[in-house]
Amino acid sequence: MNKIDAVDLYYRAWVKKDIELLSSNVLSDEFGIRNFFKAVIFNLDEIKTEFRKFSLLKYSIEIIEELENVLYCNLIFDYEYKYVKVNRDITAKFAFKDNKITRVYEIIDNPKYTRIKCTISYDGSIYSGFQRQLDLRTVQGDIEKALKYLTNEDITIQSSGRTDKGVHALNQVIHFDTLSKIEPENFARVLKSYLPDSIYIKSSSKEHKTFHSRYDVFTKEYVYVINYKEYNPIQRNYEWFMQDFDLEILTKELNKLIGTHDFTSFTKTTEVKIMVREIKDVKIRKTDTHIYISIIGKGFLRYMVRYLVGTLIEIAQGKSNYSITDFIDMKNSSEVVWKAPSSGLYLKEVIYYE
Repeated sequence: MNKIDAVDLYYRAWVKKDIELLSSNVLSDEFGIRNFFKAVIFNLDEIKTEFRKFSLLKYSIEIIEELENVLYCNLIFDYEYKYVKVNRDITAKFAFKDNKITRVYEIIDNPKYTRIKCTISYDGSIYSGFQRQLDLRTVQGDIEKALKYLTNEDITIQSSGRTDKGVHALNQVIHFDTLSKIEPENFARVLKSYLPDSIYIKSSSKEHKTFHSRYDVFTKEYVYVINYKEYNPIQRNYEWFMQDFDLEILTKELNKLIGTHDFTSFTKTTEVKIMVREIKDVKIRKTDTHIYISIIGKGFLRYMVRYLVGTLIEIAQGKSNYSITDFIDMKNSSEVVWKAPSSGLYLKEVIYYE
């Protein structure tokens, strides 16, 4: 089946509310959908819930561009929501793997807006995290305030992920939509004048309207920095001073993380239902003064990297009789109490699907 036929079959399934027809057309263990209602869907039960929310009555498809693994299209939807019939222009992106749909991203089309992608770095030590919070200083808050001064628009930015209080970023990625006539490549330059020294815009570019800084992520790499030599008060907000651990044990336990696991033990979040994450690779590098621990995966639970590093150090110090896999198998967050400080954690790199 070619991509165009696959997209047509996908929407026929929505019209018929036929879950079997739809499931035959998606890669069941990997798909992710963000529909034009902004619902994020990762399994068939969630699709059934969306079937009950609205009825797709009719659609038409216009192909914009077809690449090796991606298809972009414009659609016109006639649908019924709360007994009201509505007509909408939609832009959608479909990603494919093994001739099946893996990702769908729909947005309500507005040709007046341009989608801008920026790569940024920031010093997280002065912020209460990335996400905007009432009466607290955050990275998102400072960037949105700068965009307001620059464009006179109330812009909401989206990021590849929310870093916690005190966590730094070397290459965080954000996107936003704007009516501004500023050239997309110039946003990085002109926005700097409105931002504090704690945030740096490294680059900016125009992206297709279906690009999403979070949902298009292929992998993210976090690096944790440990100073094992001598305490440095000047660097206390940028590293973790920790001594007397066995590097060989640390390396051996770290490598056990590679693969797909249930990381319930390594988060305190109650917002996420699915705790399974894939760690694609890990690395460890030693210098005369520091240890750099890299963990690479598609997505991470809140505090997950810090709990992993804290637990790994506990094991490497000989203070626990359990291995990291034992704690994973427990699937019990009350068993893991060692959280590395936020000061040593950096979002190093974000890689996107091609």
